[in-house]
Amino acid sequence: MSLRSQRGFTLMEIMASMSATAVVIGAASALLLRCFTWYDELSAKIAINRHARETYDILSLGGKSSSTGNDGTQNVYGIEERKQKPSGSQRSNYALQYKSNNLTLTPDIVSSMTIACVSPKNPLPDCGAGNKTVTGWIGNNMTLNDGSRSVSGDTVEVTFIIANPFQVQRAKGPAVFAETYHAIFTYNREENDP
Repeated sequence: MSLRSQRGFTLMEIMASMSATAVVIGAASALLLRCFTWYDELSAKIAINRHARETYDILSLGGKSSSTGNDGTQNVYGIEERKQKPSGSQRSNYALQYKSNNLTLTPDIVSSMTIACVSPKNPLPDCGAGNKTVTGWIGNNMTLNDGSRSVSGDTVEVTFIIANPFQVQRAKGPAVFAETYHAIFTYNREENDP
């Protein structure tokens, strides 16, 4: 048999095809890794929006407690069922603690975790120096403005930040995992709050 009838690939052809394959695999791997990052960001945004809706519902409508409040009911009145805004902080260790009728709602508490503050506002919106103990999703103290932003003294503007505590501590850009929300509530109660 002659050597011409034994066809095959030359070393140069094999090296060229391996190089082309490596480029394609490298690009596909980079896209796959980026897709994982996109998935993390989208999952975090969905979770942030879910917690924002829950916070909004509690602030707006309140809830029910297992114990009895000042007026003899188990009602924790939301802002729309009040005559004036609630006083004091509405969070503790980043967990929502809505207070009304001498009762407190504390929904959606997570296991306590420690997050190291890298710099001011990094990774949490109210970071300074040291560590923060986190048991919830409320990223900073809520502001309830019923002064300059109120309509005839009958409304209150509420601003709060929801931060994903599971993502901010490992994120390169923690701002992606925190979102600011604004809402305006109308007071509907005629008599004094219990």
